[in-house]
Amino acid sequence: MRIVLLLGLVVSGLLIALSMNATRAETPDGVRAEPEVLELLLKETPKPNYGVPVPKRINGHVMLCSDGSASGVKGVSITDGYSVVKTDELGVYTLTPHASAVFIYITRPSGHEVQGQWYKPLAAKVDFALKPGAQDENEYIFVHVTDTHVSTDLRSVAGLSRFVREVNALTPKPRFVVNSGDLLNLHKALVTSPAAGRADFRNYVGIMNHLTMPYYNVAGDHTDSSYRLKEFPRGDHRCGKPLYWEYLGPNFFSFEYGKIHFVSVDFGYHLGQRQVKVNGKMLEYPTNEVQPMHVEWLKQDMSHRTRDTFVVTTSEADLENHCREFEDMARQHDIRLQLVGDNHVVAHKTRTVPYRSGGALAGCWWNPKAEQLCPDLSPQGYLIYRVQGEQLEHFYKGLGQRVAIVSHRVGALLKGSVQIQAHLVQPKPDESLEYSMNGNDWLPMREIGRPFYRTLYQATVDTTSLADGLSTFRVKNTDGEVRTRQFVVANGHDTSSFETDALLRFDVGTKTGWTTARAPSGKADVLLNGKFIGALEPDGRKKYSFKIPATHLRNANVLSFHFTDKGDGMTLGSPVLTVGDRDVRDPRDVALRRVKTAHWGSNAADWGGYIVGDAAPPDESPFHRRQNVFCFVLNATQ
Repeated sequence: MRIVLLLGLVVSGLLIALSMNATRAETPDGVRAEPEVLELLLKETPKPNYGVPVPKRINGHVMLCSDGSASGVKGVSITDGYSVVKTDELGVYTLTPHASAVFIYITRPSGHEVQGQWYKPLAAKVDFALKPGAQDENEYIFVHVTDTHVSTDLRSVAGLSRFVREVNALTPKPRFVVNSGDLLNLHKALVTSPAAGRADFRNYVGIMNHLTMPYYNVAGDHTDSSYRLKEFPRGDHRCGKPLYWEYLGPNFFSFEYGKIHFVSVDFGYHLGQRQVKVNGKMLEYPTNEVQPMHVEWLKQDMSHRTRDTFVVTTSEADLENHCREFEDMARQHDIRLQLVGDNHVVAHKTRTVPYRSGGALAGCWWNPKAEQLCPDLSPQGYLIYRVQGEQLEHFYKGLGQRVAIVSHRVGALLKGSVQIQAHLVQPKPDESLEYSMNGNDWLPMREIGRPFYRTLYQATVDTTSLADGLSTFRVKNTDGEVRTRQFVVANGHDTSSFETDALLRFDVGTKTGWTTARAPSGKADVLLNGKFIGALEPDGRKKYSFKIPATHLRNANVLSFHFTDKGDGMTLGSPVLTVGDRDVRDPRDVALRRVKTAHWGSNAADWGGYIVGDAAPPDESPFHRRQNVFCFVLNATQ
C-alpha cells in the first residue's frame, strides 16, 4: 500500500538489468557465493487469443490419468471466469462463454493434481487432465505472502529471491504459496509504460518460478498495467489486466486443497469513475468494488464447491468493504477466513468473515530508512499456516529471521516478575536461545513448547532489579542471530525529584481516512502514574492539555485511561509530555513515527494515532494501533 500523495515520488534504489547475469557476492575467503538475485526462470504460459471471436460454445473432457489408464471425472468445476459448470458422469462439460472471457479453466479438486496447464485460451474444444495427488491433504503447510511490490529495485528482487530460498528450505515443504496482492509496484493510475510493466512481471515470475511448489496470486491495484489500453480501455472491466493474464493467467479463480475451497478475488477495476489528485494532476484510479458479473461468478463458484469443504478467500483487502452481498455469500457458503494484504501490517479482525492481514514482504523496499520494518514495526515477512482438517494455525516469520521475540510489544510497560517469550524457527540439533538484559551477561531461556516449524522459549525477568526507565531485552541463538526489543520498566521505585512542571497534550476523536474516529461516549478519567489529573468530556472530539505538577513526575511515567462505561473507548492522537523545552513521546510511538516517515514522508509522522479502550469497530491500520498505556521516560534533575 503506497499512500496517494506520494505515489508520484521516484522510487529510490539501485536499478538492475535482470536480463543480464545475476549478481554474485564474494565470501570472505574469496569463494563465489550463491547469487543474491536468482537468475530469471521464465516459462511459456497460455496467452489470450486477442481479436479472435469468442466461441459460441465450449465442450471438453476432464480425464483422470492413472496407472496407464484414463477415465472421465465427475463433478469438476470448469469456468470462463463468469459462469461455472460441472462435468457429468463421463467427465464431459459444455459451457457457453461470456463475451468478455479470455480463458477457460479448471478448479483443482482436492486429492488431485492438474496435468499441464490449469487454464487455456478459449477454443471450441478444451480438455483437461488430472492425476491422483501424491500427498495426504488432511494435514499440510501453506505460505501466505503479500505486498511483494517487485520492481527493478535491487532490494525488491534480492528480497524476493531470499523469500523463495527460505520457503524452498522449509521442512516439511509447504504445499503451495498464496500472494494476496500488490505483487508489483506499478502506478495505480496506469501511467507506467508497458515496457516497464513487462520488466516488473518478468522479475516477479522469473524469481517465483524457482519455488518448488505451486504459487497462486491476487492482482492488486499496483499490478495493473497500461499494456493493451487500446483494446481494453478505461471503462472496460478488463482494463489493466492483460499483462497479468499473459504471465499469471486468470485474475478470478479457485482451487481446493483438503477441506478448503480457496477463492482468489481481484476487486480493482479501471472504470474511469474515480479521480484522485496526485502531484497536482487529476488521475483515474481504480474503482475498488467487485463488479456484478464477478459477484455472480463468486456465487456460482462457491455453490459448486465440493461438498463438506469450507471457503477461504484471498484478496487485497477485506471483501466486506469491497464486494456487495459478501456477507450473504459468507453465510450461505461457509466462508470462514479472508487472507488479505494491502495495509502492510500484521493484524486480525473479527467480522462476519474474519480477516488476517499478512504484513508485507516488501516492508518498504524503496526506503532503507524504514529499517526493513512494516509500519506496525513488524519485520518485513510472511505468514506460515498449518492446516489440520478444518483447523488452521499460523505464525508470522520475518524475512531472513529465525529468531523472534513474540511477547510484549515494543515499548511495553513491565512491572514485577515478567515472562518474555521468543521462538526459534527450524531449530538445528542442539541449538537453543539465550537472553540478556545488559548485553553482556547471557542466560539460557527455557524451552516451553514445540509448535510447528519452531521451538518456543521463555525467560522470567525480575524487573524490580532493574532501574526504572528504558530497558533493552536481547535474545540470541547459538549461531549468533540477535534480536532486541526495548521495554519500559516502571515499578515506581525511583526517588528522583523534578523541578519543572510538565504539560500533557493529546487530541481525541480526530477524523482521519483510515479508521472510524471515536470519542468516549461516557466519562473517562485521565491518570498519570495512577493519579487522577483530569477527565475527558463524553463525545468530546477535541484537543486536551493537562498541567502535571513536578511532584507527580518520575523517571518512567505511565499514562492510562479509565472508562466508566463498559465497552467504551476512543481514538487518540499521539500523546506528548512537554517538560521545559523537551517533547517526550511513548517509545513505541517514537518508533512508529520514524517508520511511517520513512514510508511516506515527514507529514506521515502525525497521520493517525491510537485506538484506546474497547472502541469498536475501528481497525488497526498502518496509522492506528491499539494501545491502552503510554510511557514517557525522563532524565531526572536531582
